[in-house]
Amino acid sequence: MLIKRLSSQAGFAAGLALLLFFVLFPFMQMLSTSLKPADELFTVPPLWVPKHVSMANFMAAFQHKQFVRYFMNSLAVSAITCALVIIVSVLAAYGFTRLEFPGRKFFLNVILVSQMFCISAIVVPLYKIVGSLGLLNSYAGLILAYMAFTVPVAIWLLRSFLLNIPPDLEESAMMEGASKLAAFFKVVVPLLRPGIGATAAYVFLMTWQEFLFALIFMTKPEMRTLPIGIMDFKGQYETNWGTMMAASIAISIPVFVLFLFIQRQLISGLTEGATKG
Repeated sequence: MLIKRLSSQAGFAAGLALLLFFVLFPFMQMLSTSLKPADELFTVPPLWVPKHVSMANFMAAFQHKQFVRYFMNSLAVSAITCALVIIVSVLAAYGFTRLEFPGRKFFLNVILVSQMFCISAIVVPLYKIVGSLGLLNSYAGLILAYMAFTVPVAIWLLRSFLLNIPPDLEESAMMEGASKLAAFFKVVVPLLRPGIGATAAYVFLMTWQEFLFALIFMTKPEMRTLPIGIMDFKGQYETNWGTMMAASIAISIPVFVLFLFIQRQLISGLTEGATKG
């Protein structure tokens, strides 16, 4: 029995280690390439750990004339999209969860069915809609396109959290004199903070790394986001792999910071909700 348990634990640990290797290996290879000087990039056999650590690739990436502009473009688009999606999705999820109105199940099914279509299938219709509004090569047009495919998922995520919040809490608040709107903001929203944090992380990640819409909707160089701007390091005849990997590392940093922040917010949101409940 003991041997069987130990072998099972060893198999689980080996599988977990293998999965961890596949997840971390691309990032470690990217980090290694970004820290290599030019003469170590194409050595045979390849160097997994650079002999001479160099920050020249990071300096070259940040000294690129448009890199900071690309970074700010991505940050602005992702942050504004995240804020708008959360506002719209919280209200919509609350309506679908708490209110009874004709066609509620139908609209929920429509939202669910919309997720069956891949993003590339809606590019052309969205391009025509945004173009007819005169919003091509604008942040507003790209944000609207991002909202089109993130709002449905956000509604479903937040609705699942709302279903776990007892309506009795709102009714108790309204019995004490609070309006329905006040009960929503003072009772539901604090308890919904874990769901808002998880949804915000999803929306930010999706918009921060998105490539296809940004490539099609933003044709002016100064309007590009980071995933598109990083292609500046790829030339017609050669690719500056060291600088490209350094730029990719820089792109990853805000995502890591966001998740560290969201992790703390999730814990605090759960404890505050339990205390207030």
